[in-house]
Amino acid sequence: MKKVVGTFFYILAGITGLGAGLYGTYLSFQIVFSIFPDWFAYLSFFLFPFVYAIAPFYAAFALGDWTLFIVSYLAMVPVVILAWLGSVISGE
Repeated sequence: MKKVVGTFFYILAGITGLGAGLYGTYLSFQIVFSIFPDWFAYLSFFLFPFVYAIAPFYAAFALGDWTLFIVSYLAMVPVVILAWLGSVISGE
């Protein structure tokens, strides 16, 4: 039973991380689209992924919107906690 509950927490951590990652990518893409031309935004998605790592900081400091920073970076705190709980409960 402990293994099932631990696995549930692992799955919950994965879903939370995937959701935060996808939503953060979507918000980053909107920021990059608002700053750069369309062709560069599409090209940067494949060739310059560091632009999407910098986008949360740009949105926070230049635009004053901390939502993207919270979704991109601070959302990993619950993911780590859920994965840790899963490992503690399952005994691994």
